[in-house]
Amino acid sequence: ELGQYGIRVNCISSSGLVTGLSAGQGATPEQIEAGLDELGNLKGKILRVEDVAKAVLFLASDDGGYVSGHNLMLDGGFSVVNPTMLKATSRHGS
Repeated sequence: ELGQYGIRVNCISSSGLVTGLSAGQGATPEQIEAGLDELGNLKGKILRVEDVAKAVLFLASDDGGYVSGHNLMLDGGFSVVNPTMLKATSRHGS
């Protein structure tokens, strides 16, 4: 609807990341990062607030000027396939 006015609308959907809010939930930032790394597909890579900020900047920049109506998934492939989760659920009979 808004494209006719040159307005682009996009969304960013991220997996878990460590913030002040998440770190205040009874676990240290390091414990949260370890849990995220254990569940993630990209071992050794943790999503950081800076990663989300860079994605926002791209979508708002001229480089992202032809991107509209897009949901950019910042989840390291988690939503596509997660072999770690599949292994865990098969072990528990889910």
